Amino acid sequence: MAKSKKPKKPKKVGGVSLTRGLYKAIKVAKHEFHPTQIADRLNQTDKARVEALSDSISTYIVKNLPEAIERRDGLEDYRTNPYVLLTSASVMKLIDADAFANFLFNNKLYMGLETSFGKSIESVLVIPYPVGTTSTAKWEDPPEKVAESKALVGLDREEKAAKRIDSVWREIDKSLVVDNRRYLVSIKSGPNCINDTQVTGMTSAIVQQYPKWMEETKKNYGEVTELDVIIGLTYGTDRTTNNKENQILIKLLQQGFVEEDRANKPGVLIDSVTRSVRVYRRIGIDFWSVIGNPLQPQNYSFVYLEVLLTLAKALAKGMTAASLEEGANVKIKQLSQALANLSFPRNSLPAWMREEFKDHELTWLAAAMTAFYDAGV
Repeated sequence: MAKSKKPKKPKKVGGVSLTRGLYKAIKVAKHEFHPTQIADRLNQTDKARVEALSDSISTYIVKNLPEAIERRDGLEDYRTNPYVLLTSASVMKLIDADAFANFLFNNKLYMGLETSFGKSIESVLVIPYPVGTTSTAKWEDPPEKVAESKALVGLDREEKAAKRIDSVWREIDKSLVVDNRRYLVSIKSGPNCINDTQVTGMTSAIVQQYPKWMEETKKNYGEVTELDVIIGLTYGTDRTTNNKENQILIKLLQQGFVEEDRANKPGVLIDSVTRSVRVYRRIGIDFWSVIGNPLQPQNYSFVYLEVLLTLAKALAKGMTAASLEEGANVKIKQLSQALANLSFPRNSLPAWMREEFKDHELTWLAAAMTAFYDAGV
């Protein structure tokens, strides 16, 4: 009988664990909702900035929201996890074909919008920031990453995939230089979007590439002597994540990084050799505060409200709910009809199935089966 592996003990220096207590330290901060506090922050928002940003994002929404509805034509475009689908349909009692169709439509629409809005956040919502600094610099795509992408032009998929393995800047989404410091941000949409594979990938990228990030930074921005690498989650709190971003920090502590100052800077790591490269994560309000002004984030906790106000105004400007409702209803109707037609001839089924399964349960089963086929559904 094979012996079970003992869990790996945390690395120690001088008998002291490098990681013990880190989770507790970085989860001390707690965001509590207070209406008066929100009112104060709303009073700090800048109407002109919200208006300008909403114009930009409205253009994105007008183009992408209808496309998110229109691009799905048949039942094959609404495939989802078959096991979750069967469970959800049963729990929610989606007996009626229209109700089942409405569920499938809304589920796919939500997932599609979550992906597309993640891209819009990177491309549009960070553009007006930072504010309140002496520099005119704004968040931008790292020029080095842009150059990497240009080098892939003309290659086929396989060649691009091979080249991306060696990418130095793949994990970095935005860059900003203020004074003698450069900020590199890896933007993740939310508190549960990082998985174990990404933990390994991001840790490896930081460990292997941070010397190159600093080398190219000094070459392109001669005045820079400090580099901050930020893992940013656009919503959530320190207490509501799946801890994957914290696992990255734990792994970095075993690969050349140390805590800079747990008491005053919990969760901030610094490389042990040059002590010029820092890695930390910022979540939700804290993420948007850093985007607003990385030099004084504590004074810019209202920025997340500017982003929410921007989206609300952009939706109002770009289109009315009624303008989308008709298109959505058409798609739901088509999907409902497809589900109604997705049935097994009862006389072709085993006797036990004919006796035990109701018509709507067979429809759920057939819908779940579509996840296993490329065509004919």
